[in-house]
Amino acid sequence: MIRTLSLLPLFSSTICIAQDHHLELVRNGGFEFLEKEPSTYDQINRAIGWRDATLGLSDLFSAATSARTVGIPENDYGRIGPFEGEHYAGICGWKADIQRNYEAYDQADLFKPAWNAYSEYLHGELIQPLVADSTYEISFHVALAGNSDRTIMGLGALVTEQAINYQHRKFLEESPQVYTERFITERNTWTEVRGTFVADGKEQYITIGVYPYVGLESQNLVEGPDNRYAYYYIDGISLRLAPKAK
Repeated sequence: MIRTLSLLPLFSSTICIAQDHHLELVRNGGFEFLEKEPSTYDQINRAIGWRDATLGLSDLFSAATSARTVGIPENDYGRIGPFEGEHYAGICGWKADIQRNYEAYDQADLFKPAWNAYSEYLHGELIQPLVADSTYEISFHVALAGNSDRTIMGLGALVTEQAINYQHRKFLEESPQVYTERFITERNTWTEVRGTFVADGKEQYITIGVYPYVGLESQNLVEGPDNRYAYYYIDGISLRLAPKAK
């Protein structure tokens, strides 16, 4: 099912904008509103308001798509239904910096360093810029895909004043405002990442992915040789003004 989304106008960041904790600032945080249903991998830009932050290509999942690629609930990475609604997104959080070493005879030396590590990031523009010195709450739901043999720490959300559009496929070096330091080890199960931060003001973009600033440790979930990647489903992204403590 294709849904359309009425885009609310963005206001000038030079104007003080009144906000309350009921106002959702992430546009299309559940990936329900589409320009077109996805037909294969690498089509996050078909979800209104979302694109890739780097040359790493993220995925959009749908029940209207083949299970061989980005279907729901079965897909190439595992099996899971949406946390909410009818769609979700997916990112390769980490893929090892390796290539096969054809000159190696020892199993331990079967792989050698390749061009660089690879990671993907979801990038969206907020409905309104944030207000300086105000406390906001970010939450999103993440699930480690069933076919992942690794998991990695540092999944988080970064909000910035400027849009991010890097011409590489490496990890971002920025420090996220909200993140989890623990490993997500249970596959095909939704887990919430939630946290608060104080805005500098004028931030109007959000980027979801893995941030080495938190720590770039991976954990092997299988014994012996593994596929050396950690893939995550993402759904239910939210950013709101935090309620005032009573």
